[in-house]
Amino acid sequence: MTDRYQVYTKVLKVLRGMIKLSHPGHLVTLAMMIAGIVVSRNAQLSTVSAETATKAKDKSNEMRLRRWVKHAGIDAEAIYLPFVRQILEALSTAPLVLVIDGSQVGRGCMVLMVCVLYKKRALPLVWIVYKGKKGHTTAARHIQALAKVLPLIPTDSEVVLLGDAEYDTCEMMAWVAENTAWSYVLRTSPQIYLQEGLNHQPIGAYPLEKGHVFQRNQVGFTQDATVTVNLIGWWSAYYDGPLYLVTNLASGYRACRHYQRRFQIETFFSDQKSRGFHIHKSHLADPARLGRLLLAACLAYLWIICQGLLVIAEKKTGLIDRTDRRDKSLFRLGLDWIRYALKRNLDFEPVFFFQFSESFVNVR
Repeated sequence: MTDRYQVYTKVLKVLRGMIKLSHPGHLVTLAMMIAGIVVSRNAQLSTVSAETATKAKDKSNEMRLRRWVKHAGIDAEAIYLPFVRQILEALSTAPLVLVIDGSQVGRGCMVLMVCVLYKKRALPLVWIVYKGKKGHTTAARHIQALAKVLPLIPTDSEVVLLGDAEYDTCEMMAWVAENTAWSYVLRTSPQIYLQEGLNHQPIGAYPLEKGHVFQRNQVGFTQDATVTVNLIGWWSAYYDGPLYLVTNLASGYRACRHYQRRFQIETFFSDQKSRGFHIHKSHLADPARLGRLLLAACLAYLWIICQGLLVIAEKKTGLIDRTDRRDKSLFRLGLDWIRYALKRNLDFEPVFFFQFSESFVNVR
């Protein structure tokens, strides 16, 4: 039995117990895609098809995968929904820290992604793929993405939303205030004007020295002052320049601590791209098709993260990492363990859910 056939059959067996699709062949193809992405560490359909374990020729497998991503009847959001609910439920004992950010995917497309942060990694929740180049998109798209997440949040969960300077729009902050009980911490530009009492001035005009922090509470954001925010100016001794944040949190210290985690979403994009599945090199140019490809890539990612957690919980990191400390990320541990197990003919079962005790989910 070949390595790729082992991976494919194991993935298919697990998915059959978790996902019900109207056409059984669609589930088989999804299993082929997930297994092919993990084995090849590449999301290009031509490469994935070469790593699928069927008797068909590679070209026939590739055409099957292409038909799957083209199929309008395959609802990626509906298929992924149970995984999102389970992730959020498993992590809801602590504040849920969400990050919204975008990245280039495929050919001439962007993905706007909302993730939840966990153990220095970002777990994908929802995404919107659209035609466009790298740069700012509309506040309407930001709100659309957040509106997809809102009904999935467990009742009474504390939520903190993080975003960079693209997401400091009055429209999005107003939507959060009107529709949620979430906190938010968003980076903003020093060129934006604030209204404080009768004074209007750009954020960058507030005096701030390296190694210092200042806070201004309940100031009007932009010259129109349609939204009231707390402003934090933060120039860490480790930064070349100051960082300006707008938030509805009262504690500036807490806001800064949360925002330090925003950069963890970059690990997700790098795992999906240059350090992992190279989804940015996919030749797909249609947003709907890329959305279905992202379904397979995100399920593959969840499997690898859960596999890495399992390696830590079972105290097997020393087999694939240093014995005196842990250097590898959850993603790298998961990928390397699958390769290690296949090389030594060790049995394993793909894991897509956080089906573990609280001590496992909280493993360091």
